[in-house]
Amino acid sequence: MQDVMKIIEAWSPTRIHFGEGAIARVGEAVRRYADNALVVIGGGSVKENGVLARITELLDQSSIRYQVCEGVEPNPSKETVYRITYRLLAGNFTCLLAVGGGSVMDASKAAGILAKVKQGELDDYFGVGMVSQKTERAMDLVAVPTTSGSGSEVTRFSVITDPVLGVKKLMIDAAIVPNEAIVDPELTYSCGKKVTLVSGLDAMTHLVEGYLNTVDDGADPGTNDRALAGLSLLFEALPRIVKDPQDKAGRRNMALASLLGGTVLFYKQAGGPHLNSFSWCNVMDHGEACAVMLPYYGAYYAPVVSDRLKKVSQLLGVSDSGNVAKDFAQGLLDFYRELSFPLTLKEFENFSKELIGKAVSDAAQNKMKLEAMPRPVPLEKSESVLRTIIEGAYEGNLEEILKL
Repeated sequence: MQDVMKIIEAWSPTRIHFGEGAIARVGEAVRRYADNALVVIGGGSVKENGVLARITELLDQSSIRYQVCEGVEPNPSKETVYRITYRLLAGNFTCLLAVGGGSVMDASKAAGILAKVKQGELDDYFGVGMVSQKTERAMDLVAVPTTSGSGSEVTRFSVITDPVLGVKKLMIDAAIVPNEAIVDPELTYSCGKKVTLVSGLDAMTHLVEGYLNTVDDGADPGTNDRALAGLSLLFEALPRIVKDPQDKAGRRNMALASLLGGTVLFYKQAGGPHLNSFSWCNVMDHGEACAVMLPYYGAYYAPVVSDRLKKVSQLLGVSDSGNVAKDFAQGLLDFYRELSFPLTLKEFENFSKELIGKAVSDAAQNKMKLEAMPRPVPLEKSESVLRTIIEGAYEGNLEEILKL
């Protein structure tokens, strides 16, 4: 735990305030950048549980002018981003305060681009490094996560849904990294079982996918160690807080695991599970989509990352059977059973076989994810490879995947 806290304290891309009661620093954090802030929130839970009232009181104490912009939906749309941008410009705000889950933070990042650059359309900024071509950084942003999952408070990613195409699109740029993050585990105490589970699974996939990513290994030498430290915390903490949401030690460790996941994704991309989740945003939660695909993509990756899969399997307590791919998949599936989480796509009520084809055809919209896998999938082979993996996840069968 001491080593993890040293990592958090030394993290430089975003200034991190971690710990119970850290929310008390929100006024001074905003004050470092402006005397005003547009406070962006989601569907209202932060109003109901008193978090918003606490924050606005602290802003008042710091003499910060603010307005609240609410209604950011899960898988935020381009329209939501434009609405936040309008509020920023109309109110002459120069700082954003994002309070909520990953969707709130992602939408705020994207709106901060448009409000700062004041030119072009949101579509102009999807991809890698497109924002930095226009500005050194987007509008100043202080992020306050209220769930333990996305890690968006420290990442250079923003994921926004294109409702016309029915697919998520990705921005990757150092210019959109939040200036400061206030990670207070107390803000997650009121999360219900479902939010706790799906956000926790999201954090898990960040840690595992980042660890398995070999394409970006040279970006930062400490990334893999942070991933393993986060997984060690998460595999122990997530079942505890799903069973007992008031387990404060578990909540703290889960907040740390999620934060470490964000630092991992700062340097590395996720791969196949995240790619598919972009296509299914209307039928399941992002964390659910990523998690259910992870055992099956792990089997596909096995020929090139067997040592890493073994490490994860060991953390899951799996005995070495000599079959790395099956050990990894079995370890995750057993973990899911402990959490009462589905093992296959067909167990999700709203998932239909037609969505397999959608994910396969949507892959061309996010070519960078095909290339970020530890075992990259050439675009010309993506139809057959992805279909085999997703059909395996639908039926719960690894055999055809192992033949790829």
